[in-house]
Amino acid sequence: MIKKNCLTAREEELLNILWEINEPLTAGEMAERLEPQGWNEITLFKTVRKLSDMSYLKVVGLEKCAKSYARKFVPALTKAEYYTEIMMRRGLDSSSIANITAAFLGLSDKSEKERDAEIIAKLEEIIAALRKAGEREDGC
Repeated sequence: MIKKNCLTAREEELLNILWEINEPLTAGEMAERLEPQGWNEITLFKTVRKLSDMSYLKVVGLEKCAKSYARKFVPALTKAEYYTEIMMRRGLDSSSIANITAAFLGLSDKSEKERDAEIIAKLEEIIAALRKAGEREDGC
């Protein structure tokens, strides 16, 4: 995979839109949907080609358009995977989970003891939800 440290704002914007839409689209379909948001076809097609070349987009099918076929694209990674990759490149790792959770929960103004208690409660809530989802998948 050819990936660089960071995407441009426009490249990241397109990925965010595709994550939100959550369905395979041709570049033409993207152009139609994104025109009201100020995207022109040339910029869109260049951005799609660049993201595809860098392996941020993958082809998941073809769609017949008149006498030819158009490729259908989806993001090659999830939004969480993309932003995790950025954080890791900037020096954050699994040892940072508590601090990241505190930042997400807006706990910076709490005492360390209160902050830790709320982080533990949130992580226990996440673990319980994951266990429950796993039980449903196993049919238990």
